[in-house]
Parts: sequence; C-alpha cells; structure tokens
Amino acid sequence: MIVAACLLAVLATPLGVVSAKKYDLKALPQLNIRKGGVITAGCSHAGDFAHQFHIAFSSMVDGSCVFSGQPYHCAVTKFPGDQLVTATNESSVPNCDGCPKGKTLIYDHCKNHPEWVDVGKLPDYPRRACGQNPIKVPIEDCIDDVEYLRDDRVYLFRPTHDRCYRAGAVANVQALYAQMLSDPETQIKYVNDQPFPHTLPTNSTPYFNHSDPAGFDGPGECLRHVFPGIGYATTYEEGSVVAFNQTEFMDDDGVGVNGVGFVYAPKACYPGGSNEGCRLILLTNGCGDFGGGDDKDFARYAEGNNIAILKACVGGYVDQDRFPQAHEVSRGLLDVYGQLGDDYAMKKAPHMKFVGKVLRKLTGW
Repeated sequence: MIVAACLLAVLATPLGVVSAKKYDLKALPQLNIRKGGVITAGCSHAGDFAHQFHIAFSSMVDGSCVFSGQPYHCAVTKFPGDQLVTATNESSVPNCDGCPKGKTLIYDHCKNHPEWVDVGKLPDYPRRACGQNPIKVPIEDCIDDVEYLRDDRVYLFRPTHDRCYRAGAVANVQALYAQMLSDPETQIKYVNDQPFPHTLPTNSTPYFNHSDPAGFDGPGECLRHVFPGIGYATTYEEGSVVAFNQTEFMDDDGVGVNGVGFVYAPKACYPGGSNEGCRLILLTNGCGDFGGGDDKDFARYAEGNNIAILKACVGGYVDQDRFPQAHEVSRGLLDVYGQLGDDYAMKKAPHMKFVGKVLRKLTGW
C-alpha cells in the first residue's frame, strides 16, 4: 500500500505526453547563463535525478535542491545487509552492481531500508567507475571528476510524514555529499523537521492531516541556500515560457524522451540582457504544460532574480521489446533505477545524455 501511495504522489505531478496545443513550438533558444550559476531541483524520482545529474555533470552544475531523494547509484548497488530476490522481467531493478547471477535487489531498497546502505561505500562509484581514482583525464561519456563538487551548495528536504523515503534515506544523501564537499556544515542545508507528507511544499501546502496552508516556501528555501542573497519572489509571466522542440536532442526515439520541453526565460536572460548573465534551475519534476505543480513557485523567483528555468521532458514512447523492465520509465519517469541500462547514472545514459545535450545547447558551453 505504501508503494502505491508513493506512486500516486509522484503521478500527482503532471507527467506523460505534453500537450503542445497551446504552444507554438520553437527551437531551443541560447541564453546568457553565467558559469557557476546552474543548479538542479526536483522531488521524489525527480529528486533522485536532480542529485544524479548534479554528481555526473558536476563540471556544469554547481548545486542541487533534493526534495526526498536517494543517494547516487544507490538503487542498483548491493550492500552487505541487502536481501536479494530472483531477477525476472517483472523486477523494476534489472541491473544490480554486486548481485550474483539470477538475483537482484528489492525495489527501492535505499528508500525503504536506508539502514542497509553502507554510506562509506557511496562515494566509490563516482570516484572509480570511470577507471581512474581520482579521475585525471575528462571522460566525456562517464562521470565528471568529483573535485568539481567541492565548493557546491546543496539543499536537502525530507518531511517527517514521508512514507516513500523512510527516515535515514535522505540523511544518506547528506552523508554522500559530506564526503565530497570541502565544508559540508555550511554547504549543506538539511531540513527534516517539517510535518508534511511526501511532497515539495509550497506556501499553499498544508501540513499532514491539516487543511490550512502551512506557509512553508520550499522553492524559496532551496533557492536562498543555493543562491545566497537572491531577492523575493515576484510575478509569474506567461510570456516568459518557451515550448521548444526536443526532437533534435533525441538519439533514440524508444527511451521515453518527449517531443516537447520548456524554458522559462525572463528577458534579462537573453543575449544582450543582463551583463552578469542569468543563473539557471534545471527543474526535473514531471512535465505537463508548464505552470503546473510547483513550476510557478520557482518561476516567481526566477522572474525577479535573473534566473532561467529549464524543463527537459520525458514521458514519450518506450520500446518495451528492448526495455521490458522499464516500468517506471513507461509511466513517464526519469531513469533512476537502471531500467534503460546499467550505465544509467553516467553522462552517456539515455536520459542523462539527452538532458546534457539540451543544457549545452541552452548555455552554449
């Protein structure tokens, strides 16, 4: 029942095929984005991906806001305390690092059994998976050198009534970052005392078993930490939304990439606007038409603070013949379980590579 409830919570965020009827599809614009000003943000599976993309693309991304997320590559990593199950086509964990043949991990073991996770082992994969320790020569399709992470800022959030990410799950993300940042006490802000259910709370979100808005501004809390000194939220401007054609970024039309993505770009973020350039939020939450979920709450901060927002969208066709175990991807989710390949957390993986290509085109880097 808990798994079903968590899936319903995820699906409450707009997912699936984006409706292009109200938008004129355009080519992705190139914006004036300052280096050192890109962060990722997401909740639940999108929180997993926000964290995953930050680690792998740390030469381009400088921080992350993870609202209920599991540690990088944890979903497919076997730890000494893990209980294993028989690997079948029904399993949502088709790849396991360390499992004997014919066996795999219990689905969501890092979220439901965080006590099984050996946090001291978590940095091993990003440090060693590319065949170097430390990584000295950049490997384009692998994982960026973890040294890029050392000065990054991270906001972590787990509400006290989150039944999808049990107590300790997000703390393990904190433990992973703490082993790779230079001053984790100041660079990491971990909020775990707010009585919400599984959610990314905005000002209108009520506490668990309440109906009145609690007034907790999740987007603002995260942005004030990762972008110190930003101003207040202002207005949401529909005219700042650009729906762009994602087909030019598709290397494979069978891995769930959507045909439409979104950019929220204040005028100051275009070439010739702000001399300093804009900062950028890579918002990994589910894609319906832009403006649903918490989109507008982030956009209100973006409009008045020279911040752009990128939403590169999945929720497209998945080739079930090639990916029979891509159950979550087929529901419109990003691949954070290795359902499209055992390299899912590397830059070359289908969803990671796709988002990376969009980010490079948008920034011109």
